[in-house]
Amino acid sequence: MAEPDATDFFVGYLRTPLRLVRFVAIAAGMLLLGADAVALLLYRAQAAHPTGDWGDGEAAYEGVLVARPYPIVLVAATAREPGHAVLLVSEGKHGAPPGLEPLDGKRVHAQGYALLRDGLVVLQLSQMPRAAEGATPPLAATPLGERTITGEIVDSKCFLGAMNPGEGKVHEPCAALCLLGGIPPLFASRGGDGRLTYRLLADDQGGPMPEQAAAHAGQPLTLTGNLIRLEGIDLFAVKRAALE
Repeated sequence: MAEPDATDFFVGYLRTPLRLVRFVAIAAGMLLLGADAVALLLYRAQAAHPTGDWGDGEAAYEGVLVARPYPIVLVAATAREPGHAVLLVSEGKHGAPPGLEPLDGKRVHAQGYALLRDGLVVLQLSQMPRAAEGATPPLAATPLGERTITGEIVDSKCFLGAMNPGEGKVHEPCAALCLLGGIPPLFASRGGDGRLTYRLLADDQGGPMPEQAAAHAGQPLTLTGNLIRLEGIDLFAVKRAALE
């Protein structure tokens, strides 16, 4: 019977056998490669999360400021682009700064860093909005009647791309903090064709409802309320009791 090779045995106080060192190195390398392959497969199996665009540097918008339910700037349509809404927020998980009520219904200049997605804009202000020169266009608000809609409450800043994913159960705690901090809530829903629609959420008096929105963020909901079409966005006014 062949004598065992002494170099195959590991003894704690002696140098590790070279053959054992090679085996451990090869096994560790194969485990790492296997883990990388599994991670890559899991990554590619995930559904892509749509996101927005922070834009390039600071942006400026002029339009009519609406202070309720949340401060937004309604930019009128031009020959080059349709009308759109600019939702105002501050840095972090905070809504627009206080003190904008005197500008309600007036033409303003707002400047900051814009998040863009599907024609909607969230503007993280770099300075307080100020009154702008020029005529103030009339504010058009068209009632569309009562509607029942199934969707999800999201905070507009994360939903447009500040976080990814900015919706669903996984984002629920973050959305709640943002909504309690004054970030405008959106009610996002998908039609039968998969097309995404979002509406600014308010109570039945057209006011804010941060606590109720935060308590139900990230959950599938069916709500009934009145739709009001503004420039570039619809306001969905639901009863507070529907979210209690």
